[in-house]
Amino acid sequence: MPKYTVIYNEDAGKNDNKSIAERFQQAAERLKRSTTLKATSSRQEALDYVVDHIDQLDTVITIGGDGSINTVFSAFLKAKKSVKVGIIPGGTVNNFAKALEIPQDEEAAFDTILNGHPLAVDLAHTEDRAIISSLTLGTLADMARHVGQDEKKKWGPLIYLSKGIRQLIAKKSYQIKVSTAGGDHVYRTRFLLATTTNSVGGFTNFDTSASPADGKIHLVILKHFSFMRLLGYLSYFLTGRFRDIKDVNQLTAQEVEISAVDSHLKVETRIDGDPSDQLPIKLGVEQGFVQVMVPK
Repeated sequence: MPKYTVIYNEDAGKNDNKSIAERFQQAAERLKRSTTLKATSSRQEALDYVVDHIDQLDTVITIGGDGSINTVFSAFLKAKKSVKVGIIPGGTVNNFAKALEIPQDEEAAFDTILNGHPLAVDLAHTEDRAIISSLTLGTLADMARHVGQDEKKKWGPLIYLSKGIRQLIAKKSYQIKVSTAGGDHVYRTRFLLATTTNSVGGFTNFDTSASPADGKIHLVILKHFSFMRLLGYLSYFLTGRFRDIKDVNQLTAQEVEISAVDSHLKVETRIDGDPSDQLPIKLGVEQGFVQVMVPK
């Protein structure tokens, strides 16, 4: 019989995570299943808890968005071991949950955890951090940094389009080197996106070739920016038809190293919307490393 451990941030904004955790516990107990609630006050506390108790855990339940899932997956990376994961979406965008077609509705999410089936998904990562949905640098990283929580709640994914267009117009390009098993590639770009799913910024058709279980990192690089092609870029974001845009280059790989050609240039990255390391950075994939509960 499954045993659940619900990990939630008791200080997470306006979301009543404790109440959600208690409602899930009630639903599980109706099926005679044991549930432990674990409130945490920080990402580090949650990560340490999973690492320290990994051998005693059966199924970990997260409440929140991609950042909450990232915390659990990063703990698995550190522990070099994983357990089943159930997701109760509570973020604004929820890229990972949408990519796996996990319901956004609370009760339906409960049912998926209790009555769904496990799906083996990849664990993409840097040396010490998981990548649930995406790594960005350049314009996309700047765009995410300038989007506030209130804006995300009010406008949803559309706020990323608005901020992104402004950043594309304002920012200059720079040279980066992308190294894969196929060789080194140098680009002058305004942004690079590394993704592991088809969902980015809440748009589930962003990259229809990407799957959370294909063992690959998918790279999208904007080589040239043309103000006259903004409508084409907009179509790209909404439909994922980036193969029709000549300004975009794509790569897929199991291992990638990204660096700035000018080693003195400071280029920041963001992982799943949160600040991460500066370049250079190495990315890898552990295929099928985690089992996530998904609808039947």
